[in-house]
Amino acid sequence: MTEAFKVCPICRSRNPRNALVCANCGATIADIAVEETASVDDRAESPYDHRYGETDLAEESLGRRGRILSAALVVSILVAILGAAALLLPSRVNIGGAGVVQSRTPTSTRIAGPSVTPGPPTATVMSNPAPTAPPTDTLTPAPCRRRVAAGDSLIGIISGCGHRGLEILPTVMQLNGIQDRDLLLVGQEIIVPLPSPTRDPAAPVESTAASEIDAAALAPTPTVGISLLAFDPFAPTETPTLLPGLMWHVVQPGENMIAIALRYKTDAKALSDLNPEIEFLLCEFGEAFGGPECTVNLFQSQLIRVPAPTPTVTPIPTASGSETPTPTPTATFNAPIAQSPPNGAFIAPFEPVTLRWVATGRLGADDFYRIVLSNAETGMRYTADTRELFFIIPEDWGPQDSDSHQFSWRISVYDADAGLVSHASAERNFLWQGSGQANQ
Repeated sequence: MTEAFKVCPICRSRNPRNALVCANCGATIADIAVEETASVDDRAESPYDHRYGETDLAEESLGRRGRILSAALVVSILVAILGAAALLLPSRVNIGGAGVVQSRTPTSTRIAGPSVTPGPPTATVMSNPAPTAPPTDTLTPAPCRRRVAAGDSLIGIISGCGHRGLEILPTVMQLNGIQDRDLLLVGQEIIVPLPSPTRDPAAPVESTAASEIDAAALAPTPTVGISLLAFDPFAPTETPTLLPGLMWHVVQPGENMIAIALRYKTDAKALSDLNPEIEFLLCEFGEAFGGPECTVNLFQSQLIRVPAPTPTVTPIPTASGSETPTPTPTATFNAPIAQSPPNGAFIAPFEPVTLRWVATGRLGADDFYRIVLSNAETGMRYTADTRELFFIIPEDWGPQDSDSHQFSWRISVYDADAGLVSHASAERNFLWQGSGQANQ
């Protein structure tokens, strides 16, 4: 059904046939001819009221071609979104209830999994057993090798290689061609077989999977033998059992480390190795008794480990009835040990000379150390008494000219009450260059 209307030449809006002014823009349309057919674009009448808002924002104002293009654009956008999601997310295929995941991400190694066979919806999953690790060869640990340094002992080297006892001592001596264990050459290489690893029977048993066992854990761990000897003498525990070849020594009043070493025919290095709980401060183990600065704090009744003397078999004589009773031996006092200056040392002019020695016992109330110094060039002999462990030579005892003089000295124990001199040390020599003060 057609309707007569007037089309405004300004805004192209339709007005009633009898309108004189455009209801939309107010233009005069009195002379505009009345039309009775649709416009030339052949668009259908839109139910949208053109008097409200902008007509180009209404959906209904689109023609048939515009609606088709809009729908095609929306469908294209949806298809693009779904395609991108399919590329980014893995697809899952369910076959016979078993899920098989196919990943588009390339992998360097592909592990065999369930196989998918075209045909009926069934899937066969093949389980491959875990590969068995090839058996490894049992490694035999290499023997312990130690190079002898100054002051080292064979017992200390064996203990440092992890042995708890000295049963291996004859084997080590035979293996290295050693005749006397106390005679070692500095720089000599000592080969000691490693001890067999033992397991603590009180340790709990732990179950560990074979795949988690580390081969390095099965290798014998080298242990320091000295740490096996350590114990706390103040701990409320039983006295530990000594290793073979060792014995306990009870420190007597006034006894020091040097007296103990001399008594058991050993040195400071061996005592330090056997007693790691005792501090050997400022000790030079290259010297037999640690040097003049060596300090070892011992207390009365302290237990220390010492080498046990080698037992000797003495035949028991048959008593005849006429034997003379042997008197009871008395305690001996060892001679002091001279330390410095070193034997054969050279003393420069104006340089003070201090004589030092080490005590091997405790002086009595009337005992003194007697120093005897002799000048071989002049024949002069000087004597002094002191209770200290050192003596500074006075300047007037030294050479009074510019020549070199040979001096010799020794230290002994002097009993002032009885007037006796005993326990003299070995004589030591040094060369002292004169300052020439007597000629000035």
